[in-house]
Amino acid sequence: MLELTRQISLSRLPPRRALGLVIAFAIGVTAILALLMPGGHGSTPRSAGGGRAPASVPALIAHSFRRVCRHGFPAGSGVAASGPASASRPGRSSLGRTLDAVLRAARRRLHVPATTAAVVVCGRVVWADATGVLDLSSQRPATNQTLFVLNSAAKTFVATMIMREIQAGRLSLRTRLSRFYPWLPNAAQISVRMLLNMTSGLPDYLYNPRIDRVMDRDPRHRWTVDQLLTGLGSGLGTPRFLPGHRFQYSDTNYIVLGAILEHITHRSVERDFQQLIARPLGMRSATFVPTPAAKALIAHPYLRSRRGVLTSRWIQGFGVPSAVWGPVFTDGGLATSSLDLASFGNALFGGRLVDATALGQMSQIGPGDYGFGLRGRSFGGHYWLGHRGYFGGFEAEGWTDPTRQLTIAVATNLQIAGGAPTSTAVWTDLARAVDRQNLDPGRPSVG
Repeated sequence: MLELTRQISLSRLPPRRALGLVIAFAIGVTAILALLMPGGHGSTPRSAGGGRAPASVPALIAHSFRRVCRHGFPAGSGVAASGPASASRPGRSSLGRTLDAVLRAARRRLHVPATTAAVVVCGRVVWADATGVLDLSSQRPATNQTLFVLNSAAKTFVATMIMREIQAGRLSLRTRLSRFYPWLPNAAQISVRMLLNMTSGLPDYLYNPRIDRVMDRDPRHRWTVDQLLTGLGSGLGTPRFLPGHRFQYSDTNYIVLGAILEHITHRSVERDFQQLIARPLGMRSATFVPTPAAKALIAHPYLRSRRGVLTSRWIQGFGVPSAVWGPVFTDGGLATSSLDLASFGNALFGGRLVDATALGQMSQIGPGDYGFGLRGRSFGGHYWLGHRGYFGGFEAEGWTDPTRQLTIAVATNLQIAGGAPTSTAVWTDLARAVDRQNLDPGRPSVG
């Protein structure tokens, strides 16, 4: 499995500078306005992203936060179709019909079994749609409730949960790894901040030969955190640099952060996720745990080789491989719909999940063009913050333009070995279409 996924070439955008203080100021302005308005709330197989913030971004954020969400932040999203989405359903707006057509054209061009997408502005679902099938054998149609494993796009969720614990005073960015895992390399020098921004130097468990072999040969293996952090007894590896001196994208950082959450809260990551994020945002199906109900909603993952051969990664009688979806894998093992992914991103940058200080810290981009579970991209004259992920036949990404409080999220069940992410191709098509429509954040829902 990993032999194919590791051949993926990561599309890198130019490096960018920090926006942390700008975001903090912007959210501060939003908080004040909310009181006045009604309403108010490196690279690895799993991930890629990057970009340079345009020089005008600070001014844009400061200005737009004063005007774009003048209707406040509704408590819940407004659109969630229970059946297969359809471009011809009654009442579909001009924008909705346009985005429906763009999504379907992209899926056909890329030969993706299923793709779903959503647009959320100021806490309101503007549009959501699904096209294609969950699996090629049964031809079950995808819906807005179809689940996809997020892979590295899940890192933003975990970083948000860590920042909630820091806000509550149960953890600090300066807390040392030695408090939890004193036997890991350089644990006394590694801080929570270094884990969040990928400067810890911890080797990536995904490149451990023994772990790689078990993932490939035993897709039903019952994984534990200790197995990952010890390399199944072979050792995690030797760090290439001292903590804090360099950036190196390593999924191990977010495995450790998930374990720290459980140490701090004395609850499972799944329970924390449901309590802190899923229930407050109305995410009914999103989960780290492959329950029977969740398995019934998840798309089957597919890989296409360099030669164009399509292979299903679904394990008959089991489902998604255990190394792809599960609560041990807090670096990416979360399954959600694209609608939930978009709602989460919009809520995060709308100040509904963490306070201004925490959001500013998360958005402060440092070495490797990485923040706390966040990356950025410049596209269409706008600067977007978010994350993408791809691994094991799933791809997903969600990006938010804070200056417009606009979030676009996409998920697909096709990964192309040695090729650019299919989700990125779909996302760029939708972003162009949204810009052509000159979407006004102040308008009511039109999906």
